[in-house]
Amino acid sequence: MTTEPRGLVPLPRSTRETTAGTRFRLHRAGIQNVWQYDEQEFAFGEGRLLLRGKNGAGKSKALEMLLPYLLDGDSRALDATGTGRTTLAWLMLDGFEQTNRLGYLWVEFRALADGGAHHFLTLGVAIRASKSTQKALPTFFVTPLRIGEDLQLVEAGQPLAVDRLKEIVGPDNTTDRAVLHRARVARELFGITDATHYRNLTQLLHRLRRPTVGDRIEHGGLASLLSETLPGLDEDVVEKVARNLHDLDAVRDELGRLERTDTALRTFLASYRDYLAGVLHTSAQRVGQELDVLAQRRRTAGAAAQRTSDLRTREEESEARLETLQSEEEAARTDLAALHASHAYRSLRELAERRGTVEALHTAAVAAFTTLRNAHHAEENAAEQLAEGIEHLGSRLAELGTEHRELLTQAEKAGLPTGHLGEAVALPRTVRSRGTEAELIARAARRGSYGTGRWSTSTRPRHRKGCGPGRDSWRTPRRW
Repeated sequence: MTTEPRGLVPLPRSTRETTAGTRFRLHRAGIQNVWQYDEQEFAFGEGRLLLRGKNGAGKSKALEMLLPYLLDGDSRALDATGTGRTTLAWLMLDGFEQTNRLGYLWVEFRALADGGAHHFLTLGVAIRASKSTQKALPTFFVTPLRIGEDLQLVEAGQPLAVDRLKEIVGPDNTTDRAVLHRARVARELFGITDATHYRNLTQLLHRLRRPTVGDRIEHGGLASLLSETLPGLDEDVVEKVARNLHDLDAVRDELGRLERTDTALRTFLASYRDYLAGVLHTSAQRVGQELDVLAQRRRTAGAAAQRTSDLRTREEESEARLETLQSEEEAARTDLAALHASHAYRSLRELAERRGTVEALHTAAVAAFTTLRNAHHAEENAAEQLAEGIEHLGSRLAELGTEHRELLTQAEKAGLPTGHLGEAVALPRTVRSRGTEAELIARAARRGSYGTGRWSTSTRPRHRKGCGPGRDSWRTPRRW
């Protein structure tokens, strides 16, 4: 964007949309210990203020100090005439005899929200002047606090110190630089983020407050002045408008074609309306049929709902019955647990364990008896074999005894000596006492009791004759 000869930059078109309900308006303003004012407050009516007074009463100076200085912070443009005679140092030190001076300038804006509540924004500056340096230093502040209510500019009869001001409004809401103050005012008060746009706005305010602006109105210069500060037209918009002007003939032809099309459509719709009426009648009949079907289905749904209600009632009864059965089951489990913990149940379990022990012992006894019976059978077989051997040996010894006697007889007959023939070999005979024999019979009886429990009618030993002179062969008793 280029600068025009008058030093102004065209304002770009603002895209911010505001309403009368949310727009800030001037509400109050005040001067505290600046120039010849001690403490003065101005009240605005609907954003307007009228000052009346004699020449030299300070009307122009009040406006120069407040606006637009508090909007842009430019102390070089305080003088409305543009001569530069009015400065901050002159305002603070003119006619002031003390060394240092502190004063305040402030203006309050108010906006009405949609809910009916008021929002306030206060712009102000604290000015510290020194007579020794002939300088005045401003400290700008922007705050929602209201002067005289939330923020008092006088403490103990003296203007509020700058450090105390920063403590109350917050250091982030104060600045010593006019450019930062100007950017914040543009953003908070006007919603403008473009610095060039806001600079053009403040320059327009400076020009409109000049006393000679009326002279330019008479010579037709006001329109030029206002046009200098209005935003320029967008080039795309200008090109579009020019293109539309060239296309007026094409637009006229298009309009004629559309009119002819409208006439043809009206003619077509006149006949097409009857067709649509027939289609609508058919559709209405179908809709009626569907409504009948819907009514039938609604009746079916009602019956189904009744059945569902009955089933739900039965379900509730079943659930109640289930709860009763569960309660009975819990009671039965409790009784069963008590039965398991009773002394009789433990005795029955011990009896079962002992019965298992007896069965195990019986099985072991049966196995032991089987082993004993097998051993007894083996013993009987061995005894029978021994008896047979004894009989055979007895027979042989009897034969040898007979032969020995015959040899002795023949030797005596032959007159041969018989001493060298020796004595006849005799089979030894074991003689048992009656007590020993009875003990053997009782032992055999005890052994037989583990078997069939029957004994033979005769347990006496059998002996065989012919085993030699005075010698008998014994057999062990047998069981059957």
